[in-house]
Amino acid sequence: MIRFALIVSSTLGFFLTAALGNLMVPLLRSFRSGPAVQPREPEKQERPEEPETSIPTMGGLCLMVGTLAAVGVGWTAACAAQPELLGSEGLLTSRLLIALFGGLAFGAVGLADDLAKLRRHAPLGLRRTTRLGLEAAAAAAVQVLLAANRCLASGLTLPGLGYRELGAFAPVVWELLLVALAECVRLTDGADGVLCGTAFAAMLGLMVSMTLLGWFPLAVLPAALAGGLMAFLLWNFPPAKLLPGAVGSLFLAGVLGCVPLSIGWPGLCLPLSLPYWIEGGMVALQVAVWLLSGRRKQLFSTAPLHRWLEKRGCGAINIVIIFCLLALAGFVLTVQGAKIS
Repeated sequence: MIRFALIVSSTLGFFLTAALGNLMVPLLRSFRSGPAVQPREPEKQERPEEPETSIPTMGGLCLMVGTLAAVGVGWTAACAAQPELLGSEGLLTSRLLIALFGGLAFGAVGLADDLAKLRRHAPLGLRRTTRLGLEAAAAAAVQVLLAANRCLASGLTLPGLGYRELGAFAPVVWELLLVALAECVRLTDGADGVLCGTAFAAMLGLMVSMTLLGWFPLAVLPAALAGGLMAFLLWNFPPAKLLPGAVGSLFLAGVLGCVPLSIGWPGLCLPLSLPYWIEGGMVALQVAVWLLSGRRKQLFSTAPLHRWLEKRGCGAINIVIIFCLLALAGFVLTVQGAKIS
């Protein structure tokens, strides 16, 4: 019956996200064009029209709403067939709700960032310190909920090194991990199809890993999100008609980080998010070299990775393919690590 619940979740996530995307595309198109205005005299047309890029793309709301509904239906179906899931010793329902809360909390930060772009004096969204503070608060809230239910991991398993206990440093490590992952995923928002394509492979890897590690019932969340991402790619594949925006990218980052943390395997998000770590790693190295050289040298001609590929002449579709191959490599590493464990 759990398998049936996963099928229901992924199918419902696909159709709900597709339906919401069908509504969002014409809505954003009309929002960009604005109401019809009468032509003015040439001398009065002094202020140029704002570029289309100043309008935030909050297509990620479709992904969030579709996933939330699909998870609810899928988990209800699973619990109706196996009522013992509600009272299991593993606190499956609590872990699922906390992971879902984490994804929505990070998505709310992204929504605030997108809404801030509507203001004329803040075209880039929230200030960096404000955004980082909100992301840190979301990560801390997830850890508090897990600790209150005695589900917070105190260590992680590293490939080739085995399990490593972190003790009192564990909350600090998880905090830094979640915030760093959110910032790395956010960098891919501007590339058509990259974020959703790589996240789809990551969700499949998460589903397989959770099955191998004995957390099969909680796979309804990555299953629903995988279905939603497949539908979203209909609008997001180059040339994109609908972009996830900050709300979609941070929601995906929250799920990628909070689901492994909620089941006690936070190390899973390291290989699962391989393309995003490369994106953020390039930016971090670029900034570090620039600062250490006294702001005179740059390690790369540009960063992050998708911008570097664009500068070297790669088309949008080729960039999506490269990132999907990196995501598949992360998929294989994750599954192999889960098998060994």
